[in-house]
Amino acid sequence: MLLHFGKQLFLLIFVEIKHCMYFSNYHSHCTFCDGRSSMEDFVKFAVSRGIKKYGFSSHAPLPFLTQWTMLEDDFEDYEKEFYRLKEKHKDQIELFLGLEVDYIHGCSDIDNLFFKDKKLDYVIGSIHYLDKIAENEYWTIDGGFREFDEGLNLLFGGDIRKAVERFFEISAFMIEKGGFDIVGHFDKITMHGLRYRAFDVSHKWYVDLMKDALQLIKEKNLILEINTKSLAEKGLTFPHQSFYPIIKELDIPIMVNSDCHYPTNVDAGFTQTYAALKSLGFKIMQQLTASGWQAVEFDEKGLKL
Repeated sequence: MLLHFGKQLFLLIFVEIKHCMYFSNYHSHCTFCDGRSSMEDFVKFAVSRGIKKYGFSSHAPLPFLTQWTMLEDDFEDYEKEFYRLKEKHKDQIELFLGLEVDYIHGCSDIDNLFFKDKKLDYVIGSIHYLDKIAENEYWTIDGGFREFDEGLNLLFGGDIRKAVERFFEISAFMIEKGGFDIVGHFDKITMHGLRYRAFDVSHKWYVDLMKDALQLIKEKNLILEINTKSLAEKGLTFPHQSFYPIIKELDIPIMVNSDCHYPTNVDAGFTQTYAALKSLGFKIMQQLTASGWQAVEFDEKGLKL
């Protein structure tokens, strides 16, 4: 009888501890941009996966048309649907409204008039495009490899080092400009860049570029996301895993986001990445609250309530 009671008590304590841990995700897309499902589908999956804080960050409109960014005329519906879901699911999950804003040097950034009157909980600053290759057409580093390779040859004569150096130059412009909370998928150029023999993240010139950029992120007090979108398919996070120790040494505020475009990926790669960060001595991540960003302890099982 006593043994049975003790087993029940252990199970109760285990369940309580489990419920005191949670995941969060502030980088998420839906059908208002290039996400593959509705806002509500993402919310339902997030709830089912034990996520307690979830942010929508649709790709913000650009001055030119793309297949993956929100249209300016759709923002009002985006906002309305968000607040409907926020109220409907308020007892299950805390929802936040954001945008992922592109920095395109000399073309578009957070100073775009579109953003002036928008009431957002947070903004992710990201780079998907580098330089112009034609009228209203910019080289994207986040499309398919063929498109990447064509732009590399057109703009940089196939020299991947020159392209990477340009990426970091533009990244510095974005970081200096500011106006956002989170640096999105930093060093995303490695996604295709690592397919070239002339490039490796261990090369001294690249390490030096990363160190300088990370130092600037630290100085500007920005949050650096660890983006797990490509972890399952390519074994990569952005920034690359080899730079976690430098991020730790610089004490840069971090969070883990999945950059999901499918509801099933709301927490993709989280357990593996949380464990990797914890093993290197990371102890806290940034979380959004009603009073702003706060540091929250975590371990490989999640964030602590």
